[in-house]
Amino acid sequence: MLAMIEPVFGLIGAWGLFAAIAPKLRTEIWWMRVWVYGRLQTCLILAAAAAVYTALYPVGEIGNASLLMAYAVAFLICAADILPYLPGRKREMRRAKAGTPGTPLSILLLNVLQENEDHTAVLARIRDSNADILFLSETNARWREALSDIEGEYSHTYLLDKEDHNGLLFYSRYPVKDVQERYFCQEHVPSLTIDVDIDGREVRLYCIHPRPPRPRDATQHLDDELMIVADELREQDRPALVIGDFNEVGWSWMVREFKQHAGLCDPKRGRGLYNSYGAKNPFLAWPLDHAFVTGEFDLVTIRRLRPCGSDHYPMLYGFCLRPA
Repeated sequence: MLAMIEPVFGLIGAWGLFAAIAPKLRTEIWWMRVWVYGRLQTCLILAAAAAVYTALYPVGEIGNASLLMAYAVAFLICAADILPYLPGRKREMRRAKAGTPGTPLSILLLNVLQENEDHTAVLARIRDSNADILFLSETNARWREALSDIEGEYSHTYLLDKEDHNGLLFYSRYPVKDVQERYFCQEHVPSLTIDVDIDGREVRLYCIHPRPPRPRDATQHLDDELMIVADELREQDRPALVIGDFNEVGWSWMVREFKQHAGLCDPKRGRGLYNSYGAKNPFLAWPLDHAFVTGEFDLVTIRRLRPCGSDHYPMLYGFCLRPA
């Protein structure tokens, strides 16, 4: 019996090495890129397989030791990616102290899932958050109508309802000075570049929702959109945020390169993974919804709110814009 199941452990080891290494190769091949998402899950599977294998087979044999070594290498590669996000690690953003002068800015991010019909739950999360700015994605005309009640609470809006999961709804309590509806790489995938007046200072928001790595969308479009935004950020000196469902995790090589090139901070580093995707399947959970900010901001809070019918959790970010 043990001889029959031993090849299974070999397959797990081969898969683990592939899943660990493939996303490191800076490729645009979608089926190699997607393995970067589940770093935590890969670590858990490898650790469990190693524990069972050690209990069933003699570790001293060369072949067995080699397999366990493969498990260990794959585990360490994956663990190294998520380690900087665990609580207690070095943080990129300082926390705003009580009484520190500055202007509060709270942002609610939510991919509503276009097919989701639980409008009441989404409205409840919006009102519970009491956020200054809302950015919702995958919003079609039905969603725009369902959320029309909140337009009275937010004086400044840009409501771009679209089908095929491409709609974007933006609501703000702060005055909006300018909105650009843009199509960086794909003519059907919009993004919004919005200049907001916050206590007399102009703050730029890039509100994005690029397509995920998958067969019908070239992964290059995701990469190019991020780098176009990064190039623009390098050319301007106002406070700025890049927010939305990136369809990428913060530890992917692409997001790390984008963040470094743009000079942005990730408030989640050193504070937790904050898996925003996986509301319908907790095991397939990873952080896809981000708010990256320039150095003029301090962090007040990050909260993952209760689910509301979508496959994404609402994410509430609180920042403090320091005085100029």
